[in-house]
Amino acid sequence: MLTSQYLLSTLKDIPYDAKIISHQLMLRSGMIRKISSGLYIWLPTGIRVLKKIKKIIKKEMKKINALEILMPIVQPEYLWKESGRLNIYGEELLKFSDRRNNQFILGPTNEEVITNFIGSKIHSYKELPLILYQIQTKFRDETRPRFGIIRTREFMMKDAYSFHINQNCLEDTYNKFRDSYIKIFKKMKLDFCIVKAESGSMGGNISHEFQAFSNNGEDEIVFSDDKTYASNINMAESIETINFFKKKDQYEIVKDKAKSKKSIIISEKLNTPLKNQIKTFLVKTKIKNITSIAALLIRGDHELNLFKIEKIDILKKPLVFLDEKETIALIGVKKKFLGPYGLKIPIIADISTYTMKDFTIGSNIDKHFFINVNWNIDLPIPVIKDIRKVTEDDLSPHGIGCLNIKKSIEIGHIFQLGQKYSRIMKTSFKTKDGNPRNLYMGCYGIGITRIVAAVIEQNHDENGIIWPNSIAPFEVVILPIDMEKSKKIKKIANILYQNFKKIGIDIILDDRYERPGVMFNEMDLIGIPHQIIISRRSIENNNVEYCERKNKKKILINIKDIINFMIQRLKK
Repeated sequence: MLTSQYLLSTLKDIPYDAKIISHQLMLRSGMIRKISSGLYIWLPTGIRVLKKIKKIIKKEMKKINALEILMPIVQPEYLWKESGRLNIYGEELLKFSDRRNNQFILGPTNEEVITNFIGSKIHSYKELPLILYQIQTKFRDETRPRFGIIRTREFMMKDAYSFHINQNCLEDTYNKFRDSYIKIFKKMKLDFCIVKAESGSMGGNISHEFQAFSNNGEDEIVFSDDKTYASNINMAESIETINFFKKKDQYEIVKDKAKSKKSIIISEKLNTPLKNQIKTFLVKTKIKNITSIAALLIRGDHELNLFKIEKIDILKKPLVFLDEKETIALIGVKKKFLGPYGLKIPIIADISTYTMKDFTIGSNIDKHFFINVNWNIDLPIPVIKDIRKVTEDDLSPHGIGCLNIKKSIEIGHIFQLGQKYSRIMKTSFKTKDGNPRNLYMGCYGIGITRIVAAVIEQNHDENGIIWPNSIAPFEVVILPIDMEKSKKIKKIANILYQNFKKIGIDIILDDRYERPGVMFNEMDLIGIPHQIIISRRSIENNNVEYCERKNKKKILINIKDIINFMIQRLKK
């Protein structure tokens, strides 16, 4: 490729609305352009990266006998009604009607479509197992698109689906996908972690996420010091939590006959340490009475874990917390003065509050708090649940060291769906005995566009992107200095360019008559991993200058040796 025939579209300045480094560099390097909130045009440089990511994925899918298909992005709404997910998925579904008033959605995922198709195609155990995959644009009507292409409305995914006669067969394929994803992400030089995850609206009992470490990630992952334990923060537990439920009888609080030490203080603000306070939140329930409210209690220095709370049967889904006006109308005080004392509603407390003594709570009186409160003396023991996020002070569930918490970007997610969709949508096959049985299913996703952001987040410097060879838009760039002033430089540049093309090296020649500074800055920004610089000084001794983008180290290579040198560097 010649730069004179290419659309570089680089920018000098950082766009005002780009807040994280991957978004900034993708815009500045000419990979994408925004046309609306959460919607981007992918330009030639970005497309080249996407193609190389897809090539790696397709190669690994072929190794596990996954067959490529392509499903429509427009899906009939009735399939989502049949699966029961039309309301569960909520406002992220973009719905519309055609001229005949048939109802459709823009697909955010394809479980319904693939299950419906397999139901009409697979009839016998002899046709199983089967793995199908596609690389397709998806659409989710995000409330607040952000972080560039990390959280968009339109995005590209590889989604695969497997179909099996039993759970053992499903688990075997699940493990194959897990190993395949490890190979895929390692080829892209990503620093990632596999964590236990929440299946959410997808369903199934087992799922794992592949999380790429990033300071600008919107997810948080938890792992032990020795990394033998890893989990999404929504699922993470501590050893204290596990031990509590295993040995609950050892934690029983014996009713103390001592008199209450509880007293009241009048204050707008507490000086008590947060770990000695209990915060109270009011949330709506399914209980059919006048209030339909429950209280959630948590230690002052902890955070509620909404995913854990949603599993509590009596609570309304999705969770609805009372706001300030509703709290004042119901209890008569602002939320900061809320407490469990005297509340005639269900009270659910986190495990961490159970062993607290002489703690502080809101009094349900304006500008008043109770101090020196104790369970079984001043307050009855509430229902105890695990409803908090773990912290870095918590001991690992494996009992070795403490937990670590890091931000990350989810780049892949695999699910054991079991018979969830096949049972609801009546998708079955005949066993060897001729009996009908619902299929077992697995689902396996990779966020292709997200991978681009994750790689940039992990591979950049003050000058721009540093691509790994495997997914760089170009592997090598030839930079002839002052080519317009030297026929010899121009000739050498063109000969090298043609020779590199012949052996299959993905190369670009900067044939513009630009100043050297502009050429170097743009190629550093774009992040091409290998640079060959041709200048008057170097060709005097029949040399060219090689520069590695990663470390900026430069060495002189004889012109006749540069091809073999690059083959070795690229391991062609």
